[in-house]
Amino acid sequence: MNKNYRNQILCFIFCLFNSLSVIAQGEIAFTNKVVFSKTGNMEGVRLIVLMPAPVTNEYQEIRSLSSNYGTFIELSKANKVLLYDSSFEDQSLEVVESFVFRAKPFRLDLDHKGNKNIVAGVDPNQYLGSDGILIDVGNSAIRSLGDQLWQASSNIIDYAKRCYEYVAAHYRYINGGWRTLSEIIQVGGGECGDFTTLFVNLMRYKGIPARHNIGVLKDGGFHVWPDFYHEDFGWIPVDPTFKNSNPDEDYFGRYDGDLIILSQGLTSFSASDVEVQDIPLQTFLYWYWYQSGVGSINGVHMASMNSQVDALSPVKVIQQGTNIIYRLNGIRQTIPHVGINIINGKKVFMK
Repeated sequence: MNKNYRNQILCFIFCLFNSLSVIAQGEIAFTNKVVFSKTGNMEGVRLIVLMPAPVTNEYQEIRSLSSNYGTFIELSKANKVLLYDSSFEDQSLEVVESFVFRAKPFRLDLDHKGNKNIVAGVDPNQYLGSDGILIDVGNSAIRSLGDQLWQASSNIIDYAKRCYEYVAAHYRYINGGWRTLSEIIQVGGGECGDFTTLFVNLMRYKGIPARHNIGVLKDGGFHVWPDFYHEDFGWIPVDPTFKNSNPDEDYFGRYDGDLIILSQGLTSFSASDVEVQDIPLQTFLYWYWYQSGVGSINGVHMASMNSQVDALSPVKVIQQGTNIIYRLNGIRQTIPHVGINIINGKKVFMK
């Protein structure tokens, strides 16, 4: 064999293996796990668990999705859930889903309109209008602010950037979990999900598709950021929360690959005797019934990246399927929300 030809082959093999190594390094094996524990002497327990499950979309590739229990249900092209509906006989139970994640980082380039950031089968128009208590395009404060920013804008991109910058600069980061739109405006801020809610409302008020991207960070913790749809560029990510904490940085039209998206937009689900409408499904929901005895069931969510990260998050629980739940404003709810709820006539505070 010619020496030069042999060296070329060896060089090609080296480059191939090096390329495969880079691909492997870019992937993350991830696990979502919910650990349930039972107290008391309950018998005949039926447990229903609903967890978000990631799908391949504009920002990520997902493969090898699997679970030890339950069934994966595709709610739409953009969203999937893991449903567990069965008995709970032992004192503890783990419901686990695992997958391999690869990020698809994105930077907006206004000079290249042809490279749309889209996934086939997802209609942007489904992310218009009002959704429950988080998105209300008729809110007077949103309409007033939206009109003010719109009048100062030259086009949709300019308007979106003004909304992103305004939300980041004029609202405070306040711990406390998900808030309704009215609560966010009343207290003057919130967490990442609340910053996202404000931006999404401002966009949808002007007829621009926008949604929540809800998930977990690769290095632990939870995060939410919005994106909006533009006919020339597809989905454009922004992060007013990061801009709020780092005013000198720019997070407009930028996804660095740090967030593993578990759900896009708000989730609605109806099956197995349970129903949820327009909720931000980030960790899990669960319900349980029992035939006899007394006690309770508690669930703890843990997310792990190669067994490195453990993160805890509060959960919402409905103990009995016959609970009647209202907000203080008298609106009936399917599940308790953060703050004060009226459950079966009694005030219950959910953190």
